[in-house]
Amino acid sequence: MEAYSEILKSRISDPSFDFRKESMVRFLKSPIRDYKESPTVKDYVEVTDNELVQMASGGYGKKIFPIPDEKSDIIVLGNEFTMDKTTSKDYEVEYLSAILEKSPEIRDKVLSFFGNEREEHLINSSWQGGIFIRIKPDVSTAIDVKSIISASDSGAQKDFIWVGRNSKLTLSEERLSHGKGNGVQGRNIYFYLEEGANLDYHYLQDKDDGVFDITYIKAFGESNSLATIYHINHGSGKVLFQNESNQMGDQADYKVFGVSFSAGSQKIDIRDSSFQQGKSTNADIHVRGVVTGESSTIHRGNIDIEFESKKSTGFYDSRIVLLSKLGYANSKPALMIKNNDTRSKHGSAISSIDKEELTYIRSRGISEKEAKSMISAGFVGSMIEKANNQRFTDKVYQFAQELKIDGIE
Repeated sequence: MEAYSEILKSRISDPSFDFRKESMVRFLKSPIRDYKESPTVKDYVEVTDNELVQMASGGYGKKIFPIPDEKSDIIVLGNEFTMDKTTSKDYEVEYLSAILEKSPEIRDKVLSFFGNEREEHLINSSWQGGIFIRIKPDVSTAIDVKSIISASDSGAQKDFIWVGRNSKLTLSEERLSHGKGNGVQGRNIYFYLEEGANLDYHYLQDKDDGVFDITYIKAFGESNSLATIYHINHGSGKVLFQNESNQMGDQADYKVFGVSFSAGSQKIDIRDSSFQQGKSTNADIHVRGVVTGESSTIHRGNIDIEFESKKSTGFYDSRIVLLSKLGYANSKPALMIKNNDTRSKHGSAISSIDKEELTYIRSRGISEKEAKSMISAGFVGSMIEKANNQRFTDKVYQFAQELKIDGIE
């Protein structure tokens, strides 16, 4: 990491310098995963030192990409964003670096949240771009974001979304790539929910197969807040995706409905976890995956209920359908319960398509490929339909229709 150390020194006047320095120290102190830890660790998506340097020392710069036809409130091209002129006045949007320069109050809040994963620490130290969105108190608003990065570029971004007291935010975001390439692209997105705030976050990642996408999503919730995360991971050759709550306040709720598709030689590592500190908190996590080709998907999730989080509940459920003899799937849920006044459970299942169900559908004159696509679409589609986002629902059914299933053209 010598190359990045020099970059860090050059940012001595950056208002986030102390935070970046502390994040780098935490990165250096974080242990590298021991492959003896578990017989399945070798199947996880790991990041090499070369990839870390590529991400930390890279930068997206100003790029010119074709803008999608669909209208969006915010369009991010590389590290540059533009806004629709008719955007609501219920929120403010600014470059994160600029807001840290001019607002000590916001700077102190943004820089008070550290991550707990090795790669997340490095992104917190090395980010070169990102946006800040603040939702005013007592409003209800929706924001649509489209983000496009060159597939050949590497770099790190950090976004911070602050949802005001008793406000409701529906944030839909598509993360796409342009062209071909083998960029290593890291991103941290932190949500801070004030008391009574409500967040619906719809996330779709569909980048080029050459990209290594590393994303950490963290929701920090005060009392009576609710964060609901709907995530879809379809693209990128390698995906390391972690989504975690930090339920700081009493009666803070957290819900997750996630979907992943892996095909070809993709490797996908999906982690959804809760960290519950407030009293009477609730975490409810459901993830679904579809595996084809020689790809691999692993789902990992922890329900972590701390000692002070009395009368709380936590549930984690992972299900993966394996449509290939050469594919690999694994699910590793865990409960970390530190008091006896809680209710918690987890479940996981990995299976192929039920033969009776397949026979029943084919008896209606439907081809084997179409029947398997329909079953897969129904299997994962039920998760995303809960978001009431027709565009994202259509995407999931499109991805299911495009599945390449063994032995079927």
